[in-house]
Amino acid sequence: MNRRALYAWLILSAAAGALALLAGGRVWAQLLAPTGPANPETLHDVPGADVAPVVTPVVLAALAGCVAVLATKGVFRQVVGVLVAICGGAVVVGMTRVFDDVLLLESAELPGASVDVTVWPWLTGLGGVLLVVSGLWAAVSGGSWPGMSARYDRSGRDKPPSERSMWDAIDRGDDPT
Repeated sequence: MNRRALYAWLILSAAAGALALLAGGRVWAQLLAPTGPANPETLHDVPGADVAPVVTPVVLAALAGCVAVLATKGVFRQVVGVLVAICGGAVVVGMTRVFDDVLLLESAELPGASVDVTVWPWLTGLGGVLLVVSGLWAAVSGGSWPGMSARYDRSGRDKPPSERSMWDAIDRGDDPT
């Protein structure tokens, strides 16, 4: 059961990160600016990277945290889960910047312009909320999920051989050096 929960968490986290990353790079708003009698209106696209430049690096950090959850165990996995949740919260906060019409109009420096917000910031926010959920899920129940196999752990074979084991190896016909 724990392995299924880990796989479900991984699918949720990867889908949330992919959604936030994809939607964060799209056009979040369109500015409609009057320019004059010959050309009554001009349309300016505002990409999400201009409105909230923090989204892409924070989503990439959350996706790196998802990989770290797979590579860690116990308390470390729970700490990384909390960090993934914090990254998801930062995505949601960054997404809310698009709804500040004054910010968009000032950044475009277009007097008399109007703002039309697209669906992409909403999808970015949904990805951020799902990252918060997946991070909290890893923080709460990640300690009981299975970790990587023990072959990656240090074993007792790394200790220097004792004098007795060297003589035993010679008796078997092995070269202990």
